[in-house]
Amino acid sequence: MKKYILSLIAVFCVSLSATAQKVYIAPSKSAIAYHKSKDCSYLRNSKNVTDITTKEAKEMGRHPCVRCYPAQAEATKKAIVKEQAEKKAATTKAIAATKVYAAAGGTKYHKTNSCTALAKSKNVKTLTLADAKKDLTPCSVCYAAAKKATPKPATTKKVEAEDVKKAQEDAAKKAEATKATGTSKVYVAAGGAKYHKKKSCTALAKSKNIKTVTLAEAKANMTPCSVCYTSAKKTATKASTTPKKATEKKATEKKTTTKKAA
Repeated sequence: MKKYILSLIAVFCVSLSATAQKVYIAPSKSAIAYHKSKDCSYLRNSKNVTDITTKEAKEMGRHPCVRCYPAQAEATKKAIVKEQAEKKAATTKAIAATKVYAAAGGTKYHKTNSCTALAKSKNVKTLTLADAKKDLTPCSVCYAAAKKATPKPATTKKVEAEDVKKAQEDAAKKAEATKATGTSKVYVAAGGAKYHKKKSCTALAKSKNIKTVTLAEAKANMTPCSVCYTSAKKTATKASTTPKKATEKKATEKKTTTKKAA
């Protein structure tokens, strides 16, 4: 008797030790396993790996990692497959046992006995969906209405996710462009009050001590050179108006040629 009690105590201690054993998990919502070691290859790309007890991990719905606990993982996998199969069978059974309605001598089964297609039927009987499917087809009124009423949240969520992703990408590009502009190089004369786009600017012709700084630094206490930046603006304006002038000139030449031909 004493030996039996001691063996029970030993089993209890081993079981308690197993549930209190420290394991590691990744905080990600998509993570489903707990690990024996934080150096497990499956945790390599995970940040903020935390340690908890085996009992806590199981209560969270985590399963043993296939690499850390190969034997346990295989047993857990079989149990999960079995559970999923049982749930699927139960769902199928429940659907088959669902009550539907049919008119005596009719060829359709209906989701509700208030269906407009049954309005003139006096003898409406109730039967299971499984029995109805044997020799009847679904009512296009009942089931089409149910199909239309079914929301499509997955598509909406996908669109929202794409919009968020695009907004994040645009914000990142804008931030990068701003950063690049701020770090672009400009030229200043020692003691000068203007910054210049080009070192060859005519306003710097007589300056002996010219230094290079970033645009962000220059903007802190200087103003842009009217020669450099006005010149650049005029060039851009001219480039944008040139195609328009060329089109107008071509149209005028065409009119002249037409008149001469006439």
